[in-house]
Amino acid sequence: MKSLVTFICMLVAGLSALCAQDLGQARQLAISGRHADAEKMFGQLLQQDPDNLETMLAAAYNYAWSGQYDNARKTFDRVLTLSPRHPEALIGKGYTLAWAGEYGAAKTPFQILDKVSPGSWEAKKGLGYVYLWQGNSPVAIRYFEELVLAFPKEIEYYNALGQAYVQDGQMKMARITLESGLALEPGNRVAQELLNSTYQQAAPLELDVVTGYSVADGEGNFGLRTLQINRVVNKSLRLFLRYDNSLTLDLSSLVRQNQQGMSFTGGGVVKWDRRLVTRLDYGMRLLPGSLRQQVLSGEQVLFLPNNMALKAGGFLGLSKQVNNEWMTYLGVRVPVSKAYAIEPYYFYAHVENSPLPESRIMLNNQFRLGRGYELNLGALYGKAGYRPEGGGSNDLRGAFCSAILPFNKYIWGLASLRWEKGPSSQLTAFTAGIKCRMEK
Repeated sequence: MKSLVTFICMLVAGLSALCAQDLGQARQLAISGRHADAEKMFGQLLQQDPDNLETMLAAAYNYAWSGQYDNARKTFDRVLTLSPRHPEALIGKGYTLAWAGEYGAAKTPFQILDKVSPGSWEAKKGLGYVYLWQGNSPVAIRYFEELVLAFPKEIEYYNALGQAYVQDGQMKMARITLESGLALEPGNRVAQELLNSTYQQAAPLELDVVTGYSVADGEGNFGLRTLQINRVVNKSLRLFLRYDNSLTLDLSSLVRQNQQGMSFTGGGVVKWDRRLVTRLDYGMRLLPGSLRQQVLSGEQVLFLPNNMALKAGGFLGLSKQVNNEWMTYLGVRVPVSKAYAIEPYYFYAHVENSPLPESRIMLNNQFRLGRGYELNLGALYGKAGYRPEGGGSNDLRGAFCSAILPFNKYIWGLASLRWEKGPSSQLTAFTAGIKCRMEK
């Protein structure tokens, strides 16, 4: 009898060790991203021991990491039914709901954890991330400031605090925070990318002054091209006023007659949420002969996963004195690497006095090199809405490049070069200017 008891004890111990080994293997599969294989192993283990909290918890996290948020929530709930105060289950459920976009519900598990474990740093961390992902940056800043003070050598909290400052429009504080984190871990990729992104954000107050020299059909002209002031009202709204003198420099007919064609517009950019941004502006274009044209333009940007973006917009010129004009376009931004993206566009327009619509395709190659440096290189091809007298092709072709050159955080250089050839005209335009940034 004693030998039988000993044998049974050894068998149970062996099976327990085998299950523990299998559970460890399943966890490694989940951590390495092999979620389907891990799910299969967790399922087999739970068939053998359906109420094993450790296995259920690991299976729930695997569901969450693989994007199966509903299955993850149900499995975390099973754990919490058996152990209502289980800290890891509360943490996992909170993050699962946040990743699923249920930010209001995601706060509850972390708040429960804070009650059952007063002063829990995991609860503060979870709530900080929920508020950050929800877009409530002021509250997120308070949580992560406390975490940075409590854990001054943990770069994760510097990154989160820096991201919250960026979201709140406090670029100066974001840079200070992220540079402090990089001092702890110089090679941290997340911190470096966040720091670079701060130089691509609009400053609270900006002034652009751009001059240009154009050669249109052999006629050269130099002058002020663009004057624009931008004011960030809050993290969701930016307003601007713009003076544009491009027509005066680029149209050979105006250059020859020493006439001007300028426009005055005002508008705003609204960030509805993390995925949707709208630009809209309205103004007046003044043409030779005391002609006036109302101008309205806008753009809608939809940010997609993997840093892709879909863009659509247009322009409308209305007047009782000259024919109306309009233009629409559609484009997409496709990142190829962290620093390089391609941007194909299609334009369709009706230009004044053209009997037919005009169409163009354009391909831009965008290079973002960090700290605000940007280079754009591209080409275009299309069909004009008219043919030259005596017949011939109505082809349009051209090439362009532009650059943003941050001299320091307050003064940026702006430059561009554009060449375009139409059925009966040719344009070469060079611009140079500065952007004055008043940092917050």
